[in-house]
Amino acid sequence: MPASDRPTPVPDLGSFMAEDTGEGTPRLGRVTAWDGSVVHLRPPGGGATWTAAPGRLRRPTEEEAALIRVLTTPVPATSRPPGTCPEPPVVLSVEPLPPAVPTPGCPICELVAAWEQSSLRRHDYSKAADFRVEMRNHPHTEPKLRMPEVRRPRELP
Repeated sequence: MPASDRPTPVPDLGSFMAEDTGEGTPRLGRVTAWDGSVVHLRPPGGGATWTAAPGRLRRPTEEEAALIRVLTTPVPATSRPPGTCPEPPVVLSVEPLPPAVPTPGCPICELVAAWEQSSLRRHDYSKAADFRVEMRNHPHTEPKLRMPEVRRPRELP
């Protein structure tokens, strides 16, 4: 039987093959199906499938096999071993912070301090912390810019 009439061996399903292209760079792919006249291949690591004649396929070289291993090896989401921290953990105090002290003579600070105490009694620590921040950021000096006062037009009799 002449060499051209011999059946072309079909690669095993799941094996990687290389198809030489005209551009010089071979296409690498895993065999996903064989329908009699063409072999269906998918690139390593995923992508769109393509078909190739079985006679155009060959086994990958060592360099191509190394590239296939790189493209198909999963990369872990973190480089640290699980359960380890890059820094020591933060240790929080068990003792609560003392209540904020309002600025003497400032009615806004006194009101915010009362609201903080009310929130602490209700065990709403998040709201109490918000009031403490509000008291800390409250300015006790006159603002440099003031909004002009808007005068109402006189009412007509």
